[in-house]
Amino acid sequence: MIRNHSPTDLIVALDFAKPEQALKLVEKLDGLPVVYKVGFELFMADGPSFVRELVHQKRRVFLDLKFHDIPNTVARAAIQASSLHVEMFSVHLSGGSAMVKAVADALADISLIRPKILGVSVLTSFDDVRWAEVTKALTGHAVNTDDSVNGIVEHALAWGADGVICSSLELPSLRKQYPTLYAVVPGIRPEGFSAHDQARVMTPEQARLAGASAIVMGRPIIESQDPRELVEKVLKDLSFVPASELTS
Repeated sequence: MIRNHSPTDLIVALDFAKPEQALKLVEKLDGLPVVYKVGFELFMADGPSFVRELVHQKRRVFLDLKFHDIPNTVARAAIQASSLHVEMFSVHLSGGSAMVKAVADALADISLIRPKILGVSVLTSFDDVRWAEVTKALTGHAVNTDDSVNGIVEHALAWGADGVICSSLELPSLRKQYPTLYAVVPGIRPEGFSAHDQARVMTPEQARLAGASAIVMGRPIIESQDPRELVEKVLKDLSFVPASELTS
C-alpha cells in the first residue's frame, strides 16, 4: 500500500432529513477539523439556506449534488455552488468532456474562493457484477469497475476537474499514475461496522494507507452513541495526532 504522509481529511456526511438534526451533530463535533458533506436529502429539505448557515459558522462544506446535465445547465449550477462559498462540489464524469470543461471555464475567473471540482467516477454502491450489467446494457460489453475508473480518471484532470471521487479499492493504482491527485473516498467504515449499501469499502486507516486525500463517513458517525469520540478516533487514525490534541 502507498502511505499518505500528509493528514487525510475526514468528510462527515450530514445524511439527515431535517436541518435541525444535522446542526445537532455539527454542534457535537464543534472544534474538530472536519468537512461537512451536504447531499441530496438535506439539500432538498432546506436548500441553500442550510449551506449558507454552515459557511456562516465558518464550517468547511462539500456540496455533493453530483451535477449531471447538459454543459450550460451544469456550468450555471456550478456558479451558484461557488456563490455559496463551499470548499468543493461534485459532478459526474460520465457527463463527458464538454460538461466538465464548461464547469471549469465557468469558474476560471473566480480567484479567491474557488471550490474544488470533484469528478465522480463509479459510485461505490456498484460491485463488478452490477457495474457489468450497466456497461453491457450501454455498450454491449461488460467492463469491470477498475477499468472504468482508471479510464475516466485519465481524462478528468485534462477536462478541468481538481480531483476525483472513487472507491478506495481503485485508489492504489490511481496513486501510482497520479501522485498528486486529490482523491475523495466514500464507503469508509470503521472496523466491525456493516457495509450496508456500499459494495467497495475500507476502514479509515486502510484508506489513508492507500493514499486517500479525504474520506467520507456518514452512517457510522450518525448512528454512534458518542459521535465525537468516534470522530476523534478516526481523525487520530488519519493524521497520527493524539485525540487530546485535535482541538488544540
